[in-house]
Amino acid sequence: MSTEHHLALFDFDGTLIDRDSMLEFVRHCRGSTRFFLGMAWLSPVLVAHRLRLLAAERAKVIFLRHFLGGMERAALAEAAASFADRLDGFLRPGALERVVWHRSQGHDVWVVSASLDLWLEPWMERQGLRVLCTRGHFDGDRFTGALSGPNCNGAQKALQIQQTLDLERYERIYAYGDSSGDTEMLALAHEARFKPFRDEA
Repeated sequence: MSTEHHLALFDFDGTLIDRDSMLEFVRHCRGSTRFFLGMAWLSPVLVAHRLRLLAAERAKVIFLRHFLGGMERAALAEAAASFADRLDGFLRPGALERVVWHRSQGHDVWVVSASLDLWLEPWMERQGLRVLCTRGHFDGDRFTGALSGPNCNGAQKALQIQQTLDLERYERIYAYGDSSGDTEMLALAHEARFKPFRDEA
């Protein structure tokens, strides 16, 4: 095991898992029929986002409000706990092996994701992983669909990492990501891998 301080940063959606966890969580909560009907209803929003006419954060809030707005905290927590079992089935085998390797070397391992704490944190706790992510906003015990703080994507990923961790203490930093939203995080690393684990099934 290395005596040096090393840090490994992993994106979640598309990197550790092979799909979008927000879509999967909403489908898990609401069922396939309601999910697909809602996706059809929201198609103008999804198209506008794809054409870069609507910012990702705004599109995310519209999506979350439509499907999950008004849900009670306890109901969301129950859904997230059962969803954690499903997340295991979405893991890329090579990604999990890499996480295990970093931990066996004594490296600090963090997951940095634009997805929400609502469904990420239960799974992260099971895995013993630390996470920086977007946080959902509650009004009392009800989820509003809004975000509590900025969307943890792009430059915000790097900013949250720098605000949380003392990067100067690490002799080597590894980072793994799969999209333009990971560019700034990857730029912090000595060893960056883009779209890794795709052929390591």
